[in-house]
Amino acid sequence: MLNVSLAQINPTVGDIEGNLKKIESFLKECEEKSHIVVFPELALSGYPPEDLLLRTDFIRECMSALEELRRRTEKVETLLVVGTPYYEGDLYNSLVVLYRGERVGIYHKGRLPNYSVFDEVRYFREGERPLVVELNSYKIGFSICEDIWYPDHLERYAVLSGAELIININASPYHIGKHTFREGFVRARAEDNLCFVVYTNLVGGQDELVFDGRSMVVDPLGKVLARARAFEEDLLTVSLDMEMVRRRRLLDLRWRNASKEVEPIEPSASLNLPQKPYTEPRLEESPTDEKEIYSALVLGTRDYVRKNGFEKVVLGLSGGMDSSLTACIATDALGSENVLGVFMPSRFSSRESYEDAKELSENLGIELHTVPIDEVYTSYYNELIPVLGEIEFDTADENIQARIRANILFYLSNKLGHMVLSTSNKSESATGYTTIYGDMSGGFAPLKDVYKTTVYRLGKYRNSVSPAIPDRVFKKPPSAELRPGQTDQDTLPPYDILDPILKLYIEENMSLEEIVARGFEKDTVSRVIKMVRKAEYKRKQAPIGVKITPRAFGKDWRMPVVNRF
Repeated sequence: MLNVSLAQINPTVGDIEGNLKKIESFLKECEEKSHIVVFPELALSGYPPEDLLLRTDFIRECMSALEELRRRTEKVETLLVVGTPYYEGDLYNSLVVLYRGERVGIYHKGRLPNYSVFDEVRYFREGERPLVVELNSYKIGFSICEDIWYPDHLERYAVLSGAELIININASPYHIGKHTFREGFVRARAEDNLCFVVYTNLVGGQDELVFDGRSMVVDPLGKVLARARAFEEDLLTVSLDMEMVRRRRLLDLRWRNASKEVEPIEPSASLNLPQKPYTEPRLEESPTDEKEIYSALVLGTRDYVRKNGFEKVVLGLSGGMDSSLTACIATDALGSENVLGVFMPSRFSSRESYEDAKELSENLGIELHTVPIDEVYTSYYNELIPVLGEIEFDTADENIQARIRANILFYLSNKLGHMVLSTSNKSESATGYTTIYGDMSGGFAPLKDVYKTTVYRLGKYRNSVSPAIPDRVFKKPPSAELRPGQTDQDTLPPYDILDPILKLYIEENMSLEEIVARGFEKDTVSRVIKMVRKAEYKRKQAPIGVKITPRAFGKDWRMPVVNRF
Protein backbone atom coordinates (compact mmCIF):
# COMPACT_ATOMS: atom_id res chain seq x y z
CA MET A 1 0.00 0.00 0.00
CA LEU A 2 1.25 3.48 -0.91
CA ASN A 3 -0.31 6.64 0.47
CA VAL A 4 -0.25 9.54 -1.99
CA SER A 5 -1.34 13.12 -1.23
CA LEU A 6 -2.43 15.43 -4.03
CA ALA A 7 -1.66 19.01 -2.94
CA GLN A 8 -3.97 21.12 -5.10
CA ILE A 9 -2.63 24.60 -4.38
CA ASN A 10 -3.28 28.12 -5.69
CA PRO A 11 0.14 29.72 -6.26
CA THR A 12 0.76 33.25 -7.49
CA VAL A 13 2.98 33.88 -10.49
CA GLY A 14 6.24 35.47 -9.40
CA ASP A 15 5.58 35.14 -5.66
CA ILE A 16 8.27 32.53 -5.32
CA GLU A 17 8.74 32.89 -1.55
CA GLY A 18 4.97 32.87 -0.97
CA ASN A 19 4.60 29.76 -3.13
CA LEU A 20 7.45 28.08 -1.24
CA LYS A 21 5.70 28.77 2.08
CA LYS A 22 2.43 27.38 0.72
CA ILE A 23 4.19 24.20 -0.40
CA GLU A 24 5.74 23.82 3.07
CA SER A 25 2.37 24.36 4.75
CA PHE A 26 0.61 21.68 2.69
CA LEU A 27 3.54 19.31 3.14
CA LYS A 28 3.44 19.65 6.94
CA GLU A 29 -0.27 18.91 6.93
CA CYS A 30 0.10 15.50 5.32
CA GLU A 31 3.68 14.27 5.71
CA GLU A 32 2.85 11.96 8.64
CA LYS A 33 0.24 10.03 6.64
CA SER A 34 1.81 10.13 3.15
CA HIS A 35 4.54 8.26 1.35
CA ILE A 36 4.37 10.76 -1.54
CA VAL A 37 3.13 14.37 -1.70
CA VAL A 38 2.52 15.74 -5.19
CA PHE A 39 2.32 19.44 -6.12
CA PRO A 40 1.18 20.90 -9.47
CA GLU A 41 3.11 21.97 -12.54
CA LEU A 42 5.40 24.99 -11.97
CA ALA A 43 4.12 25.25 -8.40
CA LEU A 44 7.23 27.18 -7.29
CA SER A 45 6.97 29.89 -9.92
CA GLY A 46 3.22 29.93 -10.56
CA TYR A 47 1.73 29.22 -13.97
CA PRO A 48 2.14 30.59 -16.58
CA PRO A 49 5.16 32.80 -15.85
CA GLU A 50 5.32 33.86 -19.52
CA ASP A 51 8.23 36.23 -20.29
CA LEU A 52 9.44 36.17 -16.71
CA LEU A 53 11.07 32.96 -17.92
CA LEU A 54 13.28 35.03 -20.21
CA ARG A 55 14.79 36.82 -17.19
CA THR A 56 17.89 35.22 -15.72
CA ASP A 57 17.21 36.81 -12.31
CA PHE A 58 13.79 35.13 -12.20
CA ILE A 59 15.28 31.76 -13.12
CA ARG A 60 18.00 32.15 -10.47
CA GLU A 61 15.38 32.89 -7.82
CA CYS A 62 13.40 29.79 -8.81
CA MET A 63 16.54 27.66 -8.59
CA SER A 64 17.38 29.20 -5.21
CA ALA A 65 13.87 28.46 -3.95
CA LEU A 66 14.24 24.84 -5.03
CA GLU A 67 17.52 24.63 -3.13
CA GLU A 68 15.85 26.21 -0.09
CA LEU A 69 13.02 23.67 -0.31
CA ARG A 70 15.60 20.92 -0.40
CA ARG A 71 17.25 22.27 2.76
CA ARG A 72 13.95 22.73 4.59
CA THR A 73 12.89 19.12 3.92
CA GLU A 74 16.04 17.36 5.14
CA LYS A 75 14.10 15.66 7.93
CA VAL A 76 10.93 14.95 5.99
CA GLU A 77 10.34 11.19 5.59
CA THR A 78 8.10 11.66 2.57
CA LEU A 79 8.77 11.71 -1.14
CA LEU A 80 8.09 15.25 -2.40
CA VAL A 81 7.18 15.90 -6.05
CA VAL A 82 7.17 19.56 -7.10
CA GLY A 83 7.00 21.42 -10.41
CA THR A 84 9.47 24.21 -11.16
CA PRO A 85 11.39 25.90 -13.96
CA TYR A 86 14.78 24.21 -14.04
CA TYR A 87 17.94 25.50 -15.70
CA GLU A 88 20.42 22.87 -16.84
CA GLY A 89 22.30 24.33 -19.81
CA ASP A 90 18.85 25.31 -21.13
CA LEU A 91 15.50 25.96 -19.46
CA TYR A 92 13.06 23.11 -18.82
CA ASN A 93 9.56 22.78 -17.40
CA SER A 94 10.47 20.23 -14.78
CA LEU A 95 9.38 17.97 -12.00
CA VAL A 96 11.81 17.41 -9.13
CA VAL A 97 11.59 14.52 -6.68
CA LEU A 98 13.06 15.18 -3.22
CA TYR A 99 13.54 12.90 -0.24
CA ARG A 100 15.14 13.88 3.07
CA GLY A 101 16.75 16.90 1.47
CA GLU A 102 18.20 15.00 -1.47
CA ARG A 103 17.21 15.21 -5.12
CA VAL A 104 16.41 11.63 -6.08
CA GLY A 105 15.11 12.37 -9.57
CA ILE A 106 14.27 15.02 -12.12
CA TYR A 107 11.96 14.85 -15.11
CA HIS A 108 11.78 17.44 -17.90
CA LYS A 109 8.46 17.89 -19.69
CA GLY A 110 8.65 16.24 -23.10
CA ARG A 111 5.58 17.54 -24.93
CA LEU A 112 5.43 21.34 -24.95
CA PRO A 113 2.00 22.75 -25.90
CA ASN A 114 2.11 25.62 -28.35
CA TYR A 115 -1.55 26.23 -29.20
CA SER A 116 -4.55 28.06 -27.76
CA VAL A 117 -3.30 29.90 -24.63
CA PHE A 118 -0.01 27.99 -24.46
CA ASP A 119 3.41 29.24 -25.64
CA GLU A 120 5.77 26.77 -23.98
CA VAL A 121 7.97 26.28 -27.05
CA ARG A 122 8.87 29.96 -26.64
CA TYR A 123 10.39 29.28 -23.22
CA PHE A 124 11.38 25.66 -22.69
CA ARG A 125 13.42 22.89 -24.22
CA GLU A 126 11.80 19.47 -24.59
CA GLY A 127 12.86 16.73 -22.20
CA GLU A 128 13.94 13.44 -23.71
CA ARG A 129 14.39 11.03 -20.80
CA PRO A 130 11.83 9.18 -18.69
CA LEU A 131 12.15 8.95 -14.93
CA VAL A 132 11.46 5.95 -12.69
CA VAL A 133 11.82 5.88 -8.89
CA GLU A 134 11.36 2.75 -6.80
CA LEU A 135 9.52 3.06 -3.50
CA ASN A 136 8.82 0.07 -1.23
CA SER A 137 9.53 -2.22 -4.23
CA TYR A 138 6.96 -0.44 -6.40
CA LYS A 139 8.07 1.51 -9.46
CA ILE A 140 6.79 5.02 -10.10
CA GLY A 141 6.93 6.91 -13.39
CA PHE A 142 6.43 10.64 -13.90
CA SER A 143 5.06 13.05 -16.48
CA ILE A 144 3.92 16.66 -16.78
CA CYS A 145 0.55 17.82 -18.10
CA GLU A 146 0.70 17.61 -21.93
CA ASP A 147 2.77 14.42 -21.77
CA ILE A 148 -0.24 12.40 -20.66
CA TRP A 149 -2.20 13.42 -23.75
CA TYR A 150 0.09 11.21 -25.84
CA PRO A 151 -0.37 7.45 -25.37
CA ASP A 152 3.11 6.56 -26.66
CA HIS A 153 5.34 9.12 -24.97
CA LEU A 154 7.95 8.88 -22.18
CA GLU A 155 5.52 7.76 -19.49
CA ARG A 156 4.58 4.78 -21.70
CA TYR A 157 8.28 3.84 -21.73
CA ALA A 158 8.31 4.08 -17.93
CA VAL A 159 5.22 1.87 -17.69
CA LEU A 160 6.67 -0.79 -19.99
CA SER A 161 9.77 -0.70 -17.78
CA GLY A 162 7.60 -1.74 -14.87
CA ALA A 163 6.14 1.50 -13.48
CA GLU A 164 2.93 0.65 -11.60
CA LEU A 165 2.05 4.24 -10.77
CA ILE A 166 2.25 7.32 -12.99
CA ILE A 167 2.36 10.71 -11.28
CA ASN A 168 1.28 13.50 -13.63
CA ILE A 169 1.47 17.12 -12.48
CA ASN A 170 -0.63 19.76 -14.22
CA ALA A 171 -1.55 23.37 -14.82
CA SER A 172 -4.58 22.61 -16.97
CA PRO A 173 -6.83 25.68 -17.38
CA TYR A 174 -10.59 25.46 -17.34
CA HIS A 175 -13.11 25.88 -20.09
CA ILE A 176 -16.66 24.55 -20.43
CA GLY A 177 -16.65 20.81 -21.01
CA LYS A 178 -12.93 20.32 -20.49
CA HIS A 179 -13.14 18.37 -17.24
CA THR A 180 -15.22 15.59 -18.80
CA PHE A 181 -12.73 15.28 -21.66
CA ARG A 182 -9.75 15.47 -19.31
CA GLU A 183 -11.10 12.80 -16.99
CA GLY A 184 -11.83 10.59 -19.96
CA PHE A 185 -8.29 10.52 -21.29
CA VAL A 186 -6.76 10.09 -17.82
CA ARG A 187 -8.97 7.03 -17.38
CA ALA A 188 -7.87 5.79 -20.81
CA ARG A 189 -4.19 6.11 -19.86
CA ALA A 190 -4.74 4.14 -16.67
CA GLU A 191 -6.56 1.37 -18.54
CA ASP A 192 -4.07 1.27 -21.42
CA ASN A 193 -1.11 1.05 -19.07
CA LEU A 194 -2.76 -1.08 -16.37
CA CYS A 195 -1.50 1.29 -13.68
CA PHE A 196 -2.66 3.89 -11.20
CA VAL A 197 -2.58 7.49 -12.44
CA VAL A 198 -2.26 10.36 -9.96
CA TYR A 199 -3.29 13.58 -11.70
CA THR A 200 -2.61 16.71 -9.63
CA ASN A 201 -3.93 19.97 -11.07
CA LEU A 202 -3.46 23.62 -10.21
CA VAL A 203 -6.34 25.73 -8.90
CA GLY A 204 -6.87 29.49 -9.01
CA GLY A 205 -6.99 32.45 -11.35
CA GLN A 206 -4.08 33.92 -13.32
CA ASP A 207 -4.92 36.83 -15.61
CA GLU A 208 -7.54 35.48 -18.07
CA LEU A 209 -7.00 31.83 -17.10
CA VAL A 210 -8.73 30.01 -14.28
CA PHE A 211 -7.63 26.56 -13.11
CA ASP A 212 -10.36 24.34 -11.74
CA GLY A 213 -8.37 21.80 -9.72
CA ARG A 214 -10.39 18.58 -9.64
CA SER A 215 -7.21 16.56 -9.15
CA MET A 216 -7.90 12.84 -9.35
CA VAL A 217 -6.66 9.32 -8.86
CA VAL A 218 -7.65 6.63 -11.38
CA ASP A 219 -7.15 2.91 -10.83
CA PRO A 220 -5.93 0.34 -13.42
CA LEU A 221 -9.51 -0.43 -14.44
CA GLY A 222 -10.14 3.21 -15.37
CA LYS A 223 -12.26 3.92 -12.31
CA VAL A 224 -11.98 7.37 -10.71
CA LEU A 225 -10.98 6.38 -7.22
CA ALA A 226 -10.73 9.88 -5.73
CA ARG A 227 -11.35 13.45 -6.85
CA ALA A 228 -10.46 16.76 -5.17
CA ARG A 229 -12.73 19.78 -4.92
CA ALA A 230 -13.44 22.03 -7.88
CA PHE A 231 -12.28 25.68 -7.84
CA GLU A 232 -10.84 25.40 -4.30
CA GLU A 233 -7.51 24.54 -2.76
CA ASP A 234 -7.58 20.98 -1.46
CA LEU A 235 -5.39 18.28 -0.02
CA LEU A 236 -6.48 14.79 -1.05
CA THR A 237 -4.80 11.71 0.42
CA VAL A 238 -5.43 8.26 -1.07
CA SER A 239 -4.19 4.79 -0.13
CA LEU A 240 -3.33 2.83 -3.27
CA ASP A 241 -3.46 -0.98 -3.34
CA MET A 242 -0.39 -1.33 -5.55
CA GLU A 243 -0.76 -5.11 -5.71
CA MET A 244 -3.86 -4.50 -7.82
CA VAL A 245 -1.59 -3.48 -10.71
CA ARG A 246 0.41 -6.70 -10.50
CA ARG A 247 -2.74 -8.79 -10.31
CA ARG A 248 -4.21 -7.09 -13.37
CA ARG A 249 -1.02 -7.41 -15.39
CA LEU A 250 -0.83 -11.15 -14.72
CA LEU A 251 -4.31 -11.46 -16.21
CA ASP A 252 -3.63 -9.27 -19.28
CA LEU A 253 -1.10 -10.19 -21.96
CA ARG A 254 -1.05 -6.70 -23.54
CA TRP A 255 1.40 -5.20 -21.07
CA ARG A 256 3.57 -8.34 -20.97
CA ASN A 257 3.92 -8.50 -24.75
CA ALA A 258 4.53 -4.77 -25.13
CA SER A 259 7.11 -4.66 -22.32
CA LYS A 260 9.29 -7.20 -24.14
CA GLU A 261 10.00 -4.56 -26.81
CA VAL A 262 11.72 -2.03 -24.53
CA GLU A 263 14.97 -1.92 -22.62
CA PRO A 264 14.07 -1.48 -18.94
CA ILE A 265 14.89 1.84 -17.25
CA GLU A 266 16.96 1.66 -14.11
CA PRO A 267 15.29 3.51 -11.22
CA SER A 268 17.10 6.69 -10.25
CA ALA A 269 16.62 5.73 -6.60
CA SER A 270 15.29 2.82 -4.53
CA LEU A 271 13.72 3.86 -1.23
CA ASN A 272 11.90 2.18 1.61
CA LEU A 273 9.42 3.91 3.87
CA PRO A 274 7.38 2.51 6.76
CA GLN A 275 3.72 1.67 6.25
CA LYS A 276 1.23 4.49 6.82
CA PRO A 277 -2.36 4.26 8.10
CA TYR A 278 -4.99 3.46 5.47
CA THR A 279 -6.88 6.53 4.22
CA GLU A 280 -10.33 6.14 2.72
CA PRO A 281 -10.55 7.79 -0.74
CA ARG A 282 -12.64 10.94 -1.06
CA LEU A 283 -14.62 11.48 -4.26
CA GLU A 284 -15.84 15.07 -4.48
CA GLU A 285 -18.82 15.77 -6.71
CA SER A 286 -17.86 17.74 -9.81
CA PRO A 287 -20.12 20.75 -10.47
CA THR A 288 -21.74 20.97 -13.88
CA ASP A 289 -23.49 23.48 -16.10
CA GLU A 290 -24.21 26.92 -14.63
CA LYS A 291 -22.72 26.21 -11.20
CA GLU A 292 -19.41 25.26 -12.81
CA ILE A 293 -19.26 28.40 -14.99
CA TYR A 294 -20.32 30.67 -12.15
CA SER A 295 -17.69 29.18 -9.83
CA ALA A 296 -15.01 29.80 -12.48
CA LEU A 297 -16.07 33.46 -12.84
CA VAL A 298 -16.06 34.03 -9.09
CA LEU A 299 -12.63 32.42 -8.61
CA GLY A 300 -11.11 34.21 -11.61
CA THR A 301 -12.43 37.58 -10.45
CA ARG A 302 -11.35 37.09 -6.83
CA ASP A 303 -7.81 36.06 -7.71
CA TYR A 304 -7.32 38.77 -10.33
CA VAL A 305 -8.43 41.51 -7.94
CA ARG A 306 -6.65 40.20 -4.85
CA LYS A 307 -3.43 39.02 -6.50
CA ASN A 308 -3.09 42.48 -8.06
CA GLY A 309 -3.22 44.07 -4.62
CA PHE A 310 -6.80 45.42 -4.69
CA GLU A 311 -9.38 44.88 -1.97
CA LYS A 312 -12.44 46.62 -3.40
CA VAL A 313 -14.12 47.09 -6.78
CA VAL A 314 -16.45 49.66 -8.32
CA LEU A 315 -18.87 49.12 -11.20
CA GLY A 316 -21.70 50.88 -12.95
CA LEU A 317 -25.16 49.49 -12.18
CA SER A 318 -27.70 50.15 -14.92
CA GLY A 319 -30.56 47.99 -13.72
CA GLY A 320 -29.82 45.56 -16.57
CA MET A 321 -28.79 41.92 -16.58
CA ASP A 322 -25.05 42.31 -17.34
CA SER A 323 -24.31 44.74 -14.52
CA SER A 324 -26.58 42.79 -12.15
CA LEU A 325 -24.73 39.52 -12.76
CA THR A 326 -21.34 41.27 -12.53
CA ALA A 327 -22.34 42.69 -9.16
CA CYS A 328 -23.34 39.21 -7.97
CA ILE A 329 -20.00 37.74 -9.09
CA ALA A 330 -18.06 40.57 -7.43
CA THR A 331 -20.00 40.21 -4.18
CA ASP A 332 -19.55 36.45 -4.03
CA ALA A 333 -15.86 36.83 -4.88
CA LEU A 334 -14.92 39.68 -2.56
CA GLY A 335 -17.72 40.19 -0.03
CA SER A 336 -20.49 42.79 -0.09
CA GLU A 337 -18.42 45.29 1.92
CA ASN A 338 -15.88 45.42 -0.92
CA VAL A 339 -18.27 46.23 -3.80
CA LEU A 340 -19.41 49.75 -4.71
CA GLY A 341 -22.19 50.19 -7.26
CA VAL A 342 -22.83 53.48 -9.05
CA PHE A 343 -26.10 54.28 -10.86
CA MET A 344 -25.49 57.05 -13.39
CA PRO A 345 -28.82 58.11 -14.93
CA SER A 346 -29.27 60.29 -17.99
CA ARG A 347 -32.48 61.76 -19.43
CA PHE A 348 -33.04 58.39 -21.12
CA SER A 349 -32.81 56.27 -17.98
CA SER A 350 -36.10 54.83 -16.78
CA ARG A 351 -37.42 54.90 -13.26
CA GLU A 352 -37.59 51.10 -13.42
CA SER A 353 -33.84 50.92 -14.01
CA TYR A 354 -33.13 52.81 -10.82
CA GLU A 355 -35.57 50.67 -8.86
CA ASP A 356 -33.98 47.48 -10.17
CA ALA A 357 -30.44 48.68 -9.38
CA LYS A 358 -31.54 49.70 -5.88
CA GLU A 359 -33.29 46.39 -5.21
CA LEU A 360 -30.26 44.44 -6.44
CA SER A 361 -27.94 46.45 -4.18
CA GLU A 362 -30.17 45.89 -1.17
CA ASN A 363 -30.41 42.16 -1.89
CA LEU A 364 -26.63 41.87 -2.14
CA GLY A 365 -25.91 44.26 0.71
CA ILE A 366 -23.59 46.44 -1.39
CA GLU A 367 -23.20 50.21 -1.30
CA LEU A 368 -24.99 52.14 -4.07
CA HIS A 369 -24.51 55.77 -5.10
CA THR A 370 -26.41 57.75 -7.70
CA VAL A 371 -24.43 60.18 -9.87
CA PRO A 372 -26.56 61.84 -12.62
CA ILE A 373 -24.70 62.55 -15.87
CA ASP A 374 -27.14 64.89 -17.65
CA GLU A 375 -25.36 68.13 -16.73
CA VAL A 376 -21.99 66.70 -17.76
CA TYR A 377 -23.47 65.52 -21.06
CA THR A 378 -25.01 68.96 -21.69
CA SER A 379 -21.69 70.68 -21.03
CA TYR A 380 -20.00 68.42 -23.60
CA TYR A 381 -22.68 69.27 -26.14
CA ASN A 382 -22.51 73.02 -25.48
CA GLU A 383 -18.73 73.15 -25.65
CA LEU A 384 -18.71 71.34 -29.01
CA ILE A 385 -21.39 73.44 -30.73
CA PRO A 386 -18.73 75.99 -31.85
CA VAL A 387 -16.79 73.12 -33.43
CA LEU A 388 -19.61 71.07 -34.99
CA GLY A 389 -22.53 73.48 -35.08
CA GLU A 390 -26.09 72.40 -34.33
CA ILE A 391 -26.25 68.68 -35.18
CA GLU A 392 -28.82 65.95 -34.85
CA PHE A 393 -28.59 63.40 -32.06
CA ASP A 394 -26.79 60.27 -33.28
CA THR A 395 -24.48 57.43 -32.20
CA ALA A 396 -21.77 59.86 -31.08
CA ASP A 397 -24.20 61.31 -28.54
CA GLU A 398 -25.06 57.82 -27.32
CA ASN A 399 -21.41 56.89 -26.91
CA ILE A 400 -20.45 60.06 -25.07
CA GLN A 401 -22.86 59.07 -22.31
CA ALA A 402 -21.08 55.73 -21.92
CA ARG A 403 -17.71 57.50 -21.84
CA ILE A 404 -18.89 59.97 -19.20
CA ARG A 405 -19.90 57.03 -17.05
CA ALA A 406 -16.52 55.39 -17.54
CA ASN A 407 -14.78 58.64 -16.53
CA ILE A 408 -16.81 58.78 -13.32
CA LEU A 409 -15.95 55.18 -12.46
CA PHE A 410 -12.25 55.71 -13.06
CA TYR A 411 -12.33 58.94 -11.05
CA LEU A 412 -13.78 56.98 -8.13
CA SER A 413 -11.17 54.28 -8.74
CA ASN A 414 -8.35 56.83 -8.50
CA LYS A 415 -9.82 58.47 -5.42
CA LEU A 416 -10.79 55.33 -3.50
CA GLY A 417 -8.32 52.78 -4.81
CA HIS A 418 -11.03 50.46 -6.14
CA MET A 419 -10.59 48.39 -9.31
CA VAL A 420 -13.15 49.15 -12.03
CA LEU A 421 -15.08 46.14 -13.31
CA SER A 422 -16.36 46.25 -16.87
CA THR A 423 -19.81 44.73 -17.41
CA SER A 424 -19.57 43.96 -21.16
CA ASN A 425 -20.29 40.42 -22.33
CA LYS A 426 -18.90 38.32 -25.20
CA SER A 427 -21.84 38.91 -27.54
CA GLU A 428 -21.32 42.68 -27.27
CA SER A 429 -17.55 42.47 -27.59
CA ALA A 430 -17.83 40.17 -30.60
CA THR A 431 -20.15 42.48 -32.53
CA GLY A 432 -18.74 45.81 -31.35
CA TYR A 433 -22.01 46.63 -29.60
CA THR A 434 -20.11 48.27 -26.77
CA THR A 435 -18.47 51.68 -26.46
CA ILE A 436 -14.71 51.82 -26.62
CA TYR A 437 -13.44 53.88 -23.64
CA GLY A 438 -17.01 53.62 -22.34
CA ASP A 439 -18.83 50.62 -20.97
CA MET A 440 -16.18 48.21 -22.25
CA SER A 441 -13.51 49.95 -20.14
CA GLY A 442 -12.30 48.55 -16.84
CA GLY A 443 -9.50 46.83 -14.98
CA PHE A 444 -11.17 43.47 -15.40
CA ALA A 445 -14.18 42.09 -17.30
CA PRO A 446 -15.77 39.11 -15.52
CA LEU A 447 -18.26 38.54 -18.38
CA LYS A 448 -15.79 38.99 -21.24
CA ASP A 449 -16.11 35.37 -22.37
CA VAL A 450 -19.81 34.95 -21.48
CA TYR A 451 -22.42 35.12 -24.25
CA LYS A 452 -25.60 37.08 -23.51
CA THR A 453 -27.80 33.98 -23.46
CA THR A 454 -25.42 32.43 -20.92
CA VAL A 455 -25.59 35.62 -18.86
CA TYR A 456 -29.32 35.05 -18.40
CA ARG A 457 -28.78 31.38 -17.52
CA LEU A 458 -26.19 32.35 -14.91
CA GLY A 459 -28.52 35.00 -13.51
CA LYS A 460 -31.22 32.38 -12.95
CA TYR A 461 -28.67 30.05 -11.37
CA ARG A 462 -27.45 32.79 -8.99
CA ASN A 463 -31.02 33.56 -7.95
CA SER A 464 -31.56 29.86 -7.20
CA VAL A 465 -28.77 30.10 -4.63
CA SER A 466 -30.26 33.23 -3.01
CA PRO A 467 -32.58 35.85 -4.58
CA ALA A 468 -30.57 38.84 -5.77
CA ILE A 469 -31.52 39.94 -9.29
CA PRO A 470 -35.05 41.42 -9.52
CA ASP A 471 -37.54 39.44 -11.63
CA ARG A 472 -38.17 42.42 -13.89
CA VAL A 473 -34.53 42.36 -15.06
CA PHE A 474 -35.15 38.96 -16.64
CA LYS A 475 -38.32 40.08 -18.41
CA LYS A 476 -37.59 43.53 -19.84
CA PRO A 477 -35.93 43.82 -23.27
CA PRO A 478 -32.15 44.42 -23.02
CA SER A 479 -31.33 48.10 -23.57
CA ALA A 480 -28.38 50.44 -23.24
CA GLU A 481 -30.86 53.30 -22.59
CA LEU A 482 -28.80 55.80 -24.57
CA ARG A 483 -31.76 57.14 -26.58
CA PRO A 484 -35.56 56.98 -26.28
CA GLY A 485 -37.11 53.52 -26.60
CA GLN A 486 -33.81 51.83 -27.42
CA THR A 487 -33.38 48.02 -27.32
CA ASP A 488 -30.40 45.85 -28.25
CA GLN A 489 -32.41 44.23 -31.03
CA ASP A 490 -32.61 47.56 -32.88
CA THR A 491 -28.98 46.84 -33.86
CA LEU A 492 -28.41 43.14 -33.25
CA PRO A 493 -30.24 39.96 -34.21
CA PRO A 494 -32.11 38.34 -31.30
CA TYR A 495 -29.56 36.83 -28.92
CA ASP A 496 -30.92 33.32 -29.34
CA ILE A 497 -29.94 33.64 -33.03
CA LEU A 498 -26.84 35.80 -32.60
CA ASP A 499 -25.05 33.66 -30.00
CA PRO A 500 -25.19 30.35 -31.94
CA ILE A 501 -23.81 32.16 -35.01
CA LEU A 502 -21.00 33.65 -32.94
CA LYS A 503 -20.11 30.27 -31.45
CA LEU A 504 -19.90 28.64 -34.87
CA TYR A 505 -17.76 31.48 -36.27
CA ILE A 506 -15.48 32.08 -33.27
CA GLU A 507 -15.16 28.68 -31.62
CA GLU A 508 -15.69 26.34 -34.57
CA ASN A 509 -13.92 28.50 -37.19
CA MET A 510 -16.79 27.98 -39.64
CA SER A 511 -17.16 30.02 -42.82
CA LEU A 512 -20.25 31.98 -43.80
CA GLU A 513 -21.39 29.17 -46.10
CA GLU A 514 -20.91 26.51 -43.43
CA ILE A 515 -22.93 28.51 -40.89
CA VAL A 516 -25.72 29.15 -43.41
CA ALA A 517 -25.82 25.40 -44.05
CA ARG A 518 -26.73 25.01 -40.37
CA GLY A 519 -30.04 26.76 -41.10
CA PHE A 520 -29.29 30.46 -40.48
CA GLU A 521 -30.29 33.22 -42.91
CA LYS A 522 -27.40 34.28 -45.12
CA ASP A 523 -28.00 38.02 -44.69
CA THR A 524 -28.01 37.67 -40.91
CA VAL A 525 -24.82 35.57 -40.85
CA SER A 526 -23.08 37.96 -43.24
CA ARG A 527 -24.03 40.96 -41.09
CA VAL A 528 -22.80 39.27 -37.91
CA ILE A 529 -19.45 38.29 -39.44
CA LYS A 530 -18.91 41.84 -40.70
CA MET A 531 -19.58 43.20 -37.21
CA VAL A 532 -17.10 40.73 -35.68
CA ARG A 533 -14.35 41.70 -38.12
CA LYS A 534 -15.02 45.41 -37.84
CA ALA A 535 -14.78 45.35 -34.03
CA GLU A 536 -11.31 43.78 -33.85
CA TYR A 537 -9.57 47.08 -33.04
CA LYS A 538 -11.93 47.57 -30.10
CA ARG A 539 -11.26 44.13 -28.66
CA LYS A 540 -7.50 44.68 -28.77
CA GLN A 541 -8.03 47.54 -26.29
CA ALA A 542 -10.46 45.78 -23.98
CA PRO A 543 -9.61 44.59 -20.46
CA ILE A 544 -8.92 40.93 -19.89
CA GLY A 545 -11.54 38.66 -18.35
CA VAL A 546 -12.08 35.07 -17.29
CA LYS A 547 -11.78 32.49 -20.09
CA ILE A 548 -14.62 29.96 -19.90
CA THR A 549 -15.13 28.89 -23.55
CA PRO A 550 -12.81 26.79 -25.73
CA ARG A 551 -11.88 29.97 -27.66
CA ALA A 552 -11.92 33.27 -25.85
CA PHE A 553 -10.97 36.73 -27.09
CA GLY A 554 -7.38 37.16 -25.90
CA LYS A 555 -4.56 34.64 -26.26
CA ASP A 556 -6.94 32.23 -27.98
CA TRP A 557 -7.92 34.79 -30.62
CA ARG A 558 -4.96 36.32 -32.43
CA MET A 559 -6.55 38.03 -35.40
CA PRO A 560 -4.76 40.93 -37.10
CA VAL A 561 -6.43 44.30 -36.63
CA VAL A 562 -5.60 45.32 -40.21
CA ASN A 563 -7.29 42.52 -42.12
CA ARG A 564 -9.10 42.47 -45.46
CA PHE A 565 -9.81 38.74 -45.60
